[in-house]
Amino acid sequence: MKCELINNLAKDVKEIGHIQDGIIVSILKYDEYSPKLGQVFCDGEFFGLDSLSFGITIIDYYKVGDTKFKKTSYDLFLHLLKDESFYDKFFMNLKITFLEIASFMQKKDEEVLLLNLRKIHNRSSTIKGLPKDFVLNYIDINAINNLIEKKYIYEDDELYYYNPE
Repeated sequence: MKCELINNLAKDVKEIGHIQDGIIVSILKYDEYSPKLGQVFCDGEFFGLDSLSFGITIIDYYKVGDTKFKKTSYDLFLHLLKDESFYDKFFMNLKITFLEIASFMQKKDEEVLLLNLRKIHNRSSTIKGLPKDFVLNYIDINAINNLIEKKYIYEDDELYYYNPE
């Protein structure tokens, strides 16, 4: 899939990533189901935890715009876990990540989109929306139009945004 504002990280990240600035979007892939929009990761969060935990990749990650992140090798990561502050922060992130994955697998696609856009609005310092071309690969246009009509989200030529009003 080619979206101007989105880059697939499959070739770039085989480790754990820590977001410095921007957004990483996840796509959940599981067996007979078609790929589904997963959670977004914002500044300060870790991504790539699925391959560390399960030994397999069940999530594809996509970088939005000029997102900056730091890759951490598994060996270095295991060394960092010895620091109590890092350990606490990481396992809180891990708990939230897997609770969101489990929750998102059960939610309607448009609800996942709305939750992600709200998180981006509240937590991302630089990027405030998701590219339309990308979102339309995973969410039905009628569901998106319903969210727009209800004024939960709004759009411009390139992005969908959360409407905080």
